[in-house]
Amino acid sequence: MSTHYDDEAQVEDLRRWWKENWLALAVGLGLGLGAIFGWEYYQNRKNQTRAEASQLFEELKKAVSAKKFDEAGRMGDRLVAEFESTPYAVAGAMKLAQAAVEESKLDAARSRLEWAGAHADDAALKPLIQLRLARVLWQQGKPGDAMKLLDAEAGSYVVLYEELRGDIKLAEGDRPAALAAYTKAVASLGDATTGTANAPIADALQKKIDDLADVAAVKS
Repeated sequence: MSTHYDDEAQVEDLRRWWKENWLALAVGLGLGLGAIFGWEYYQNRKNQTRAEASQLFEELKKAVSAKKFDEAGRMGDRLVAEFESTPYAVAGAMKLAQAAVEESKLDAARSRLEWAGAHADDAALKPLIQLRLARVLWQQGKPGDAMKLLDAEAGSYVVLYEELRGDIKLAEGDRPAALAAYTKAVASLGDATTGTANAPIADALQKKIDDLADVAAVKS
């Protein structure tokens, strides 16, 4: 008999608990489902955005290849305005900067590279952007500004950083500093024996070093 009463008591406790807590449970369930569906929507929207940005970037590259620079510029501006959070906006800015350099539009190239540098999330890409910006600044007659960029972290571009540093110093007439930079560039190459990918780079740098033989002779 006690078992029957115990069962009824448990049922009554369950009813009371449900009466007191059903609203909280419903709200919690709703929030949980909302979070799940919200996350799925976010991911789907993110993938759609990246796909649209990727397509626009491909069209931009085709326009640049076809020398349709005005059209490419508009595409680049759209990438910046609508898809700033994607890597394609940075890639588009870099592509347009390259085209601008080829057209000797250095102000436009500088603007695009500065934007790319400020918005690049890839830490490995920033040194490349800075290297290209340093080259543009040097061409604009601003070697001091270029050198400041070359003093930053070079990442995997140490060789190119040091070569450009050497070129700038040589143009300024500082031959010892140029020799030091070229020598550091060669040392950063690693294996540069004949037949390796680094061999042509090493040969080009060695020619620059050989042209500074008088400086090397004085130092020795």
